[in-house]
Amino acid sequence: MKIGVISDIHGDFLSLRTVFTELEKLDISLVLVLGDVLYHGPRNPIPEGYNPMGVAELINNAPFNFIFVKGNCDADVDQLMIKYPMLQEFALVHIEEATLLLTHGDRIEDFENFMEKYKGVKALLTGHTHIPVVEENKFGLHINPGSISLPKGSSKKSFAILDIEKDKFLVEFKEIV
Repeated sequence: MKIGVISDIHGDFLSLRTVFTELEKLDISLVLVLGDVLYHGPRNPIPEGYNPMGVAELINNAPFNFIFVKGNCDADVDQLMIKYPMLQEFALVHIEEATLLLTHGDRIEDFENFMEKYKGVKALLTGHTHIPVVEENKFGLHINPGSISLPKGSSKKSFAILDIEKDKFLVEFKEIV
């Protein structure tokens, strides 16, 4: 099953629209959103396509199913704009024969030690750093799709396509141009 994984939208309507167009072409039906949806945050610049109301409308009318987790820039008032539950800090998702743990990642200092607490979880999906990552440790896979709006380090705007078959994972990063 192919799944879209996005994080750190930060109100960027133009980038999100581009991502949704790509996900539709790939016939994706489920999108995991790892936080920081509407607001750009006090330490980030305002993204070029900043339009939080447009982002909410785009999400609410998209042809996908969504699972959200709360980011450090998400607030209770944001839930008034998004029709999907978006304020839980963690979500456990069972797909095929794999259990995924979703969280924004802003409160995790050591991913390997964090994953040790969650036996049976095959992959931890986080955002927050705005840098795409796929790393395996003895407890499972850590995946960060990067940011679709405000990349950091030498990364580009990105999201991920996660292909799960039984408990095998294939992660493909897609850059937004």
